[in-house]
Amino acid sequence: MQLQPQSPPELLAHYAARPDRYDELCQRIGSVVVLRPHWRDFFHRLAAMPPAETEARRTALRRLVHENGITYNVYADPRGFERPWELDLLPYILPAAEWAQIEAAVIQRATLFNLILADLYGEQSLLQQGLIPPALIYGHSGFLRPLVGAKQPRDLFLHLYAVDLARSPDGRWWVVADRTQAPSGAGYALENRGVVARALPELYRAAGAQPLAPFFEDFRDSLAALAPQGAGEDEAPLIVVLTPGPYNETYFEHAFLSREMGFPLVEGQDLTVRDEQVFLRTLDGLRRVHVILRRVDDIWCDPLELRDDSALGVAGLVAAVRAGGVTVANALGSGILETGALLGYLPRLAEHLLGQKLKMPSVATWWCGEAAACAHALSRLDELVVKPAYPAMRGGPVFCRDLPPAELAALAGHIAERPFDFVAQEMVNISQAPVLADEKEAAGGLVARNIGLRVFVAASADGFRVMPGGLVRVAPETDMRVVSMQHGGGSKDAWVLGGAASTVRRPVSAMPVIPGQLAPRELDMPLPGLASRVAENFFWLGRYSERADGSARLGRETLRRLGGLVEFDHRPVAKARDDDAGPWATPTLVALASLCECCGLRLSAGEEAAQEGAARERAARGEAAAQDGAVPPPEDGPLAAECGIERLAGALFDERQSGSVVTSLRGALRLAAQLRDRLSPDSWRIYKRLAEFATPAPAAPGLSEAMHRLDESLLSLVTLSGFVIESMPRDAGWRFLSIGRRIERLQFLTSALAALLTVPEQGALEALLAVTDGEIRYRSRNARGLAPRPVAELVMFDPDNPRALRYQIESLIEHVARLPDGSLLGEPLQALLAELDAERDSDCFDWLALDPRKPVVAEARETIALLLRRIWDAGNALADGISHRYFTHLDARSHATASR
Repeated sequence: MQLQPQSPPELLAHYAARPDRYDELCQRIGSVVVLRPHWRDFFHRLAAMPPAETEARRTALRRLVHENGITYNVYADPRGFERPWELDLLPYILPAAEWAQIEAAVIQRATLFNLILADLYGEQSLLQQGLIPPALIYGHSGFLRPLVGAKQPRDLFLHLYAVDLARSPDGRWWVVADRTQAPSGAGYALENRGVVARALPELYRAAGAQPLAPFFEDFRDSLAALAPQGAGEDEAPLIVVLTPGPYNETYFEHAFLSREMGFPLVEGQDLTVRDEQVFLRTLDGLRRVHVILRRVDDIWCDPLELRDDSALGVAGLVAAVRAGGVTVANALGSGILETGALLGYLPRLAEHLLGQKLKMPSVATWWCGEAAACAHALSRLDELVVKPAYPAMRGGPVFCRDLPPAELAALAGHIAERPFDFVAQEMVNISQAPVLADEKEAAGGLVARNIGLRVFVAASADGFRVMPGGLVRVAPETDMRVVSMQHGGGSKDAWVLGGAASTVRRPVSAMPVIPGQLAPRELDMPLPGLASRVAENFFWLGRYSERADGSARLGRETLRRLGGLVEFDHRPVAKARDDDAGPWATPTLVALASLCECCGLRLSAGEEAAQEGAARERAARGEAAAQDGAVPPPEDGPLAAECGIERLAGALFDERQSGSVVTSLRGALRLAAQLRDRLSPDSWRIYKRLAEFATPAPAAPGLSEAMHRLDESLLSLVTLSGFVIESMPRDAGWRFLSIGRRIERLQFLTSALAALLTVPEQGALEALLAVTDGEIRYRSRNARGLAPRPVAELVMFDPDNPRALRYQIESLIEHVARLPDGSLLGEPLQALLAELDAERDSDCFDWLALDPRKPVVAEARETIALLLRRIWDAGNALADGISHRYFTHLDARSHATASR
């Protein structure tokens, strides 16, 4: 390749500008290939960067993608919804003048589609006049007959529209497909901007790319104007984002947009329809919902009138829409336009409805449901691409030129047999753009990849507005024709250079513009009560996080003693034993083994234990409120258990064990993913770090590796706890998270105290302080050594120690009292608190001077053990009571409504 002077050849040494495709970076002038003008400044700044620096920037970008938790679920990928989003370091650059043409064309297209939808669900004059074949519409499963005649506020059916564009070899833009019901990608485009701008800050500033945030701010503000007439007169309208749930391929985007725009993220089960109005189930009762920004496809939105097997929608939603009780964006039924069969009719429709010619044509398309079009397609089938006519049909594009004669003839037969099911399109060699090569291709250099551009249009108060740029999708391999995220594609940030900017401008904000971040909303929108499902997720997030902490501390201390990392003191503090069987049979280790069993770490071998752990994990996945926590403290003293380093290390990282660190971390991460819209970016980064330790060990790790994993897990958990204390707002979500943590810590403390406090050996007291993180505090108070009474004062009775039993009880009483109608739930703990104080002077804490076998001491120990068990039971009953009252709504308060 002969390059223009000053173009560093090493950067393009492996870059192939093909003559049969439009190259976004280079153009051929005679025998010379030169950079396109709008790329030159960026290219030379990039070329001036040392290769090591470029690679460091790419590493930083990948780290940001990981820390921000940007994911995309490719269903065939074993990583599932944990698959990282693929983002190239290099942006895609468009000049202002070219963008202005694209912008005008897509606004025209959005306007046209809105008019088509209004007619199809209104007068249907287009069908009567034959401008659209009735068979095309009535044969489409996306045409929702129950919505015919339903009115939309401001006659607006399309609120967010996306169009897929591709450039042909001559440089012209063509429309490939339209996304009209729940278009995805806008949130990814905004996140792409934030990440790339941080990785290449000086290049981003120098380019002067048009910002994306104003587009989302306009869209966010305009949704409030869609509230049904007469609604929201006494309060601002409530807008929610309806998602299919965390296993959807684009769930990250749902949570991201919900958080950025300030709208609650809800699932179908969070909403209910009463009197043809939609309500959000909250802890305070039902709150009316005025606008639903949906990310659920049409057919799944209402199991009552649409698809009866849907668990994603809201029963009665269609009736509420018909009655004008709620506005759904995009309007239900808008998916009818997501068919290639309609593309061939758009030029005539544009002239009829707009009095204009289409400013950007679609790829030449023939719907085989028309006899003439079918005959034309069959006559030149080997030159075309054949696709299903309707999105609900399975199958991807078929490039007929690649088919052997027999398969081509078979395809022609299928088309002739069922012509309505197929569309045929011209095959276009789409354009290519530069990406930064990986190590296998040309490290530090550029290579060409096929790309497609998805452009987004949103309704605003001043008409349709276009996001400057959009989402660029990149083929993962050279010459790959299908550019799709589900086929492993990547993405780019799209930079529209300054100059002729958007046709709609917002007032300049006094606040600095941060790439990828929206300004605070100006409208006084209400903060709805916490949805019951969200409260339950917060509750169990707290429990799983604390459960992981307890298991990690217990496992670490037990491994330290088994591995000889602490000095064993076999001298009993009272002459209760006259045997010394070595470290494997000391009372401390027996007590620790008993505590491990209580906390769900099965140290006994056998398939039965593994099956029990797997069953408990399945129960946790299927029902968040399943009581699979620590079992009650043993009634008959510590269990005899033969445990070794290998067995304990294996149990700690075994996903089949209900009490393992891996199981608890995975439970916490699963719930954190469902609360993504409620978690700040910083807290999410901590959870992502914990994901590194939530992977089951392929084999039992050695002592050193196990200790390292436990230390790192605890470090992240402590960081997370600190973030909760210092940074999380004191709202209902924080309160349920705190209640979950306190209940789990109370359960662990009662088990630990029952197992270790009255064991007549100093090692047991040391272990108790270790698993309750009390060594430093104890030493600062007691310089004369270990004794059970001061240990009990610290771990049982201290109201200022966050890891003391009394602290957990008092905190739970306070938290529960602040819940709606929650004061009665704390009364059992209040009574037990008085009993706990009465045991402060118990004789069982004097076993330094008394023989624990004496009747008076044995009776005192039994009293303490019984009290601890009752406290454990009360914590368990409190968890059940909270679940019944606030999560499953088994009492009459679930029928109350907070607002109409």
